[in-house]
Amino acid sequence: MAKNLSGDLTVASANRLADGVVVFLDDSGHWTRKLERAAVARDKRTGEVLLERAKAEAFSVVDPFLVAVSEDDNGAIEPLSLREKIRVNGLTFDAIAAEAVRYA
Repeated sequence: MAKNLSGDLTVASANRLADGVVVFLDDSGHWTRKLERAAVARDKRTGEVLLERAKAEAFSVVDPFLVAVSEDDNGAIEPLSLREKIRVNGLTFDAIAAEAVRYA
């Protein structure tokens, strides 16, 4: 069975032009390195609006796009795909091992 990585919740992400750092658009229209400060779209239409807003604020970043995320009971958000987890946290053996075990 294919994984559902589309998700209902999304955040806008890009890479900063100056140094390539992964950034997320926050509610005030600024780019932040902290995923927990990202503006979260809770449905497809809001995601489309968020992406358009991200593109309008793309003066200091490269090619904004939406990232599917999940939210736990405490409100913490985390990317759904391994690729985006690596972009946010950096490559670690733990992330790769956890993903390998999950699909073994």
